[in-house]
Amino acid sequence: MDHDESAAPAYVDVILTVSKNAIGEGLMGGEFEFALFDEAGGELLRASNAPDGLIKFPKLSFTRVEEHHYTLKEVISHPDWDPDIYEYPVTITITQGGPTGLIADVEYPEETPGFKNTKKGQPCSLIEFPEICFDKPGGYEFTWKEISGSGGGWTTDDRVIPVIVTVTDDGYGNLTATVDYPMGFPEFINRYKVKKTCIILSAKKKAEGAPLPCGRFEFGVFDDKGNLIARAKNG
Repeated sequence: MDHDESAAPAYVDVILTVSKNAIGEGLMGGEFEFALFDEAGGELLRASNAPDGLIKFPKLSFTRVEEHHYTLKEVISHPDWDPDIYEYPVTITITQGGPTGLIADVEYPEETPGFKNTKKGQPCSLIEFPEICFDKPGGYEFTWKEISGSGGGWTTDDRVIPVIVTVTDDGYGNLTATVDYPMGFPEFINRYKVKKTCIILSAKKKAEGAPLPCGRFEFGVFDDKGNLIARAKNG
């Protein structure tokens, strides 16, 4: 039986793609690093986030039928952000088939990795909505606006800010979502303005030895720097 030495060896390449969700401030890109570890804890691949939050790892190549169990986790975070300490298990199963002789199936047993980091030091300025979930790829356009009314000295920010969410299929049946703010990361501004309050200072003038003439004497109120801020005469 002749052996076909020209036949290419079977192989399949896998590119893992997950997302980073920044809470409290936009991403510049490269603030965080993530790594893929094997079952023994050895680091295989490393990648950093893009400005839109996409994390795309270098390719993994496989040449035989096998099953691998990996772990994805954040390994470097910016000091101004709270780190995400969650570790995501990843199972990659290689079977025969496909144009290159092998097919890869990527499964996340717990959930598709979506790393989350919150900007430190802004407990009252942070606006964080509940999760919005998507079950199919596509582009989704939303608007964000303040719905509270003005009052109590505060004015409402009446701007309408667009938000675009892009949901993509990684090619293995897992959805990844990234967020884009066309007008920049949302920052609502509320201004507080106080209403003035007034006082009337008064004192008593007493004359001795003669009747007190109205308007004869003048008095001043001075601030702590010696500036005259009000004057009056006896009435």
